[in-house]
Amino acid sequence: MKQLLKTFKVAFQSINKNRTRSLLTALGIIIGVAAVIMTISAGEGATQAVQSQISGLGTNLLMITTKTEHRAGIDVRMGRPVDEKDFNILQKNSVWMLKLSPLIANGVRAIGPQGNKSTTIYGVSSDYFDILSREIVSGDIFTDEDVKAARKVCVIGETIKKELFIGEDPIGRQIRINKVPFTIVGLLKEEGKGTMGQDQDDMLIAPYTTIQNRLYGHRRGYNMIMASAISEDHIVDAEIEVTELLRESHRILESEEDDFEVTTQIELQEITGNVTGILTLILGAIASISLIVGGIGIMNIMLVSVTERTREIGTRLAIGARESDILTQFLIEAIVLSLVGGVIGIVLGIIGNQIIYKATDFYIPTAVNSILIGFGFSVLVGIVFGYFPARKAARLNPIDALRYE
Repeated sequence: MKQLLKTFKVAFQSINKNRTRSLLTALGIIIGVAAVIMTISAGEGATQAVQSQISGLGTNLLMITTKTEHRAGIDVRMGRPVDEKDFNILQKNSVWMLKLSPLIANGVRAIGPQGNKSTTIYGVSSDYFDILSREIVSGDIFTDEDVKAARKVCVIGETIKKELFIGEDPIGRQIRINKVPFTIVGLLKEEGKGTMGQDQDDMLIAPYTTIQNRLYGHRRGYNMIMASAISEDHIVDAEIEVTELLRESHRILESEEDDFEVTTQIELQEITGNVTGILTLILGAIASISLIVGGIGIMNIMLVSVTERTREIGTRLAIGARESDILTQFLIEAIVLSLVGGVIGIVLGIIGNQIIYKATDFYIPTAVNSILIGFGFSVLVGIVFGYFPARKAARLNPIDALRYE
């Protein structure tokens, strides 16, 4: 142990003797470790933000859509779209679902007293607001009677108010949607930016019957049916119930696959977790390339160091030092150099996360595993890229080394 500590001391003295060169050599490791920490932490932050946003929708959400397959670059529908018949069957026979709403989404142009803009209109029932826990800050939601009568009423988001009704109360005012006049009955509570940067307040919500019959003429089928299970504990029961009812409605034989998909909130969280995990892995792998470049730099400078200290190595071998002593000394110097770069990289990575947070308001928690990975990689790089120069130094012939000038 005493000998090992002495070897570490010599290694630090050697690095300190050429501080500028050592710092430049470790630069690749510093950048690589900082990049690995920042990318992995950003991935963790994105995962947490997505999971938090999905959890904000409630814990018992189900989404029923027509099954699609990706073929030749486009999504191909594999069955008939979920429609009014499916909605009525689910609404009439469901035991495990509390509320249901169709959902139709379309891009439209909205015209207000102070301008116009492109936005998205969602056609839903009044239960939609409870299913997604969307709150109203002014006015009210439309009623079941509005849906049955296909009345031209709508609820708007804060972005629509800010751009088309500047400084005015929009409740009771008219807004033209694709030239069709709608009366505004409610204003949604502001939600801000979504995880993927989308504006969650840039939207119009109207009765789905109005969208079908007054905006686009009669339209068969919905984009999806949204539902909420009676509780989080019965979300699996609700999923099974939907599957059985729709298989019967679509007359699907026992040997045939479903032509629809039921996605629960738990599955949605798993899917988004997998996607962000893969993205984090890819970005981390790209960032780790700079660690390899840094390792090559360390190997290069250690080879130079062996050449510069050939006579010193020869003297040590001549007075009794073993090959293993020389190998250990140079290997430890490479590891220490890499470790110093790793520690500086960890500090810079943590600072970088804070700078991004301050600049973008996107919270990036410094993941403990990113620090461990960065630290472990820097040690590994020191061992792998330091071994060849250390082995070369250990195998020098003492006589040739002493004659070297």
